[in-house]
This record gives sequence, C-alpha cells and structure tokens, in this order.
Amino acid sequence: MPAAVALALPTLAAVAARSSTTSTAAAPNPTTRGDPLIGRCRIAAPAPLVPLAATATRWLGHGCRGAPLVASPHQARNPPRLRFAAAATAAEGMAAEASAADAALTAEAKPFAVLFVCLGNICRSPAAEAVFRNLVSKRGLDSKFLIDSAGTIGYHEGNKADSRMISASKKRGIEVTSRSRPIKPSDFHDFDLILAMDRQNYEDILNSFERWRHKEPLPDSAPNKVKLMCSYCKRHTESEVPDPYYGGPQGFEKVLDLLDDACESLLDSIVADNANISA
Repeated sequence: MPAAVALALPTLAAVAARSSTTSTAAAPNPTTRGDPLIGRCRIAAPAPLVPLAATATRWLGHGCRGAPLVASPHQARNPPRLRFAAAATAAEGMAAEASAADAALTAEAKPFAVLFVCLGNICRSPAAEAVFRNLVSKRGLDSKFLIDSAGTIGYHEGNKADSRMISASKKRGIEVTSRSRPIKPSDFHDFDLILAMDRQNYEDILNSFERWRHKEPLPDSAPNKVKLMCSYCKRHTESEVPDPYYGGPQGFEKVLDLLDDACESLLDSIVADNANISA
C-alpha cells in the first residue's frame, strides 16, 4: 500500500466515526417523553405515502366538480334518471297534499250561503232574510254566513221592501234593509241553500234552472239546494208562507210568525250539519 493512501485511511475513518456520532446524537428518541426536538418543534408524524396508482385512480375517477365518473355499486342500483323520477313523484305528491290542504282551508273559511226567494222580493223573502240575519247575529255567527234574498220576477228590482213589512218587522226589533232583485243563474253556484216561500216559487226556481242550464254550465246538484221554507217549521203546520201583499196587517204578522219558527230551526240544522260553524 502506498504511504499516501495509508496516511489517508485513518483520516477517512475518523471522519466516518464523527459523522456516525453526530447522526446518532441528533436523531430524536421516540420513546423519550422529554425529547428536546419534539418538545420545541412539535414535528407531526409524516403522512403515509399514497401510492401513485391510487392517486391517479382518485383523480381519474371524478369529474371537474367532484362527481364520480365511474358509478358506485349504490349508484348502479339507483340510476340518476330513476332518482330524478322518484324525486319528481315525491314533489308531485307533496304538491297534491298541499293543494288538498289549501282546498280544505278554503272550504272551511267559505261562509255558508243562504238565499230566500219569493215572487217579487218585497215582502216575504226580504223579511226572511232579515229574520235569519238577526238570529245569526244573536249567536255571533255573522262571519260564518252569506245571507241574501231574491224574487222569481224582476218587476220590483231595486225597490225597498213593502213599507207594511218593514213596519211589522221593526216592531219585533228586526230591520228589513234589502232591495229587490231577481234570481240569476250564478245563484245556483254561489248559494248552498235556496229557500222558496211557497210551492209556486219552488217550481219557478227549478224551471229557471232548467232553462238556464242549457245556456251556461250550472251544477247538476243545484236542484237539491232548493227547499220549501216551511219544511223547517216545528211549531207551525203550514206548508207554505202565504203572500200578505193583498191582505191586512194580520197577514204580515202571520208571515213573521212562520219565519221566526222556520229560521230558528233552519239555523240549528245548518250548524249541526257543518262542523266549521260553531254556535
């Protein structure tokens, strides 16, 4: 061995020894709680290496917005089109339920409509309207009812009620304030109950319905809304409310007696048959 090489070997060995010693001293001891490097720097454990293949698969498997390009087994069982159809069906079902609920609320909020009808709408039917309105008001049910009157003819249209009927009603604390109008096709839509004062009025109302139904759509159930006023009487046996127009004061008093009886029973019947009206 040449002398220069022999002299260099101890020097290299010494350098190696020093390097080994430095490396050993600098490496922290993971089992030592008071390790100075961990205490000062709090070096976190290195993240595990992710194979390049897995990374590539992850990136290749998703679109630009993170949506998987390759369907998972769950997605394969529930294709997007089927999921959309199911969601649409559910939405339609919720809309139908909401519509039904709205309809129920609307029906509940709608006042019960009653129309009283006689020949000219100046004696009996305006008195019936006033008597029934008075009873409804006494029970605090004004907001629950729509009350009106009409005649089968329009001869007195726009006129106040007969002054004799206004006077007789006022003596009983009842104000007759309506003005005469003829019955019209929309009444068969707008009113839940139509009360005829006598049988001739009853027949005229039904004849008007038959005549009008060929000109415009009217509910098929409309004839069932028409009733005779005296059919609600309990204390009197008369089947009709007589027209007092050509008689004396006693005729108007008789009409009011019959209307008092019929209207009281009528109101009881309506309240009993309609849960949204509470007495």
